[in-house]
Amino acid sequence: MPRLNMTLESLAKKPKLNSCEELSGEYCPYSETSKVYDQTRKPLGLNIALGAFALNGCGIPLEKQRLLDVGCGTGSFLEAVVDRFEEVVGFDFNEGMVAQARAQPKLKEKGVALSQASADKLDFKSCSFDAVISNQVIHHFPKANNMDFLGDYMNEAFRVLKPGGVLVINTSSPQQQRDAFWWLALFPQASDSICERFPEIEVLKAKMSDAGFVMDADSVSVPIERTLMDNHIYAKDGLEAAFSPTYRAGDSSWSMAEVSGELEEGLSKIRQMQKDGTADGWWSEREALRLQMGQATFVIAKKPMGLAVAGA
Repeated sequence: MPRLNMTLESLAKKPKLNSCEELSGEYCPYSETSKVYDQTRKPLGLNIALGAFALNGCGIPLEKQRLLDVGCGTGSFLEAVVDRFEEVVGFDFNEGMVAQARAQPKLKEKGVALSQASADKLDFKSCSFDAVISNQVIHHFPKANNMDFLGDYMNEAFRVLKPGGVLVINTSSPQQQRDAFWWLALFPQASDSICERFPEIEVLKAKMSDAGFVMDADSVSVPIERTLMDNHIYAKDGLEAAFSPTYRAGDSSWSMAEVSGELEEGLSKIRQMQKDGTADGWWSEREALRLQMGQATFVIAKKPMGLAVAGA
């Protein structure tokens, strides 16, 4: 995957947000951070998602399936799976993310359809996809009506899926977000603000059920070893990664810390721990929590077979 060269200085000078609802309802300046997003992120849980899609209710092999990626970001997931499906389609709310996805060589070569749109109104025909996925997207839904928006998305995902089709949601529980991401302990206000944007897993499952989806005993999966970030980045740099604007651009919790005004104070806490010799112990405690809880939860649901869908 090609890397875009952007200096740390240019990222550090990106416009400050005055509230978490600026930038058309987003709290992260993705029009800027999208330019270096893939330098620290790798698709997580490919085996989980591909396994779920392979076990669809119709027995259709992956190479015959049509996949929709809702909130595709820079297209890294699509790029990783495009060769496995008959067709993949993606869209994102942020135009900067879509622009980066369109620049991915493999997606350009395959002629993948990529567009800017909103998840609550999917501009696709009913029963037109075999698989739908969202990776770390639903916490970016508008805060004012987050649960209604989530319900609308579940209804739309149900509508566009064929009977037997599979929906995969990769998200984090509020508890995972608070305790399994090393840095949020440094930013109590930001932690509260971002954690409230993540629905409880049981709430998400209820929204899926309300839309008509069915789930079984294997519907929830939590990968432990992999992080949402590219593992070698944090493993190599440890606490020093916190001082890299490029690294922070790949984790939306840092944007919330900037909004709350806690960023510099949090970084100062790290330097103080390094100075007084407690940094390694603090890092070990945070890592232990991550390895206990995992940073992401995958929720898998199927559209029942034999359903008539209005507007199909």
